[in-house]
Amino acid sequence: MTTGDVRLPIEPISVRIPDASRMTGLGRSTIYELIASGDIEAAKVGRATVIMVDSIRRFLTANRMQHRPRGTTASETSREAN
Repeated sequence: MTTGDVRLPIEPISVRIPDASRMTGLGRSTIYELIASGDIEAAKVGRATVIMVDSIRRFLTANRMQHRPRGTTASETSREAN
């Protein structure tokens, strides 16, 4: 490597179960349940289970909670949307 070379950090395309748990704040059992239900994509490589990072992002984006202004109820927010 010469002094002019810059190494950019490489984002992983997959992570193992403990890393997925740390990334999301979800427990290992929940991660395994999401894999079993097909909500997140995983692959088996030898004995290791790896989870596709993009599938974690898609799952969390699809299940994002709607922001409600403080002091309003869920029914008020849904009525405003209709």
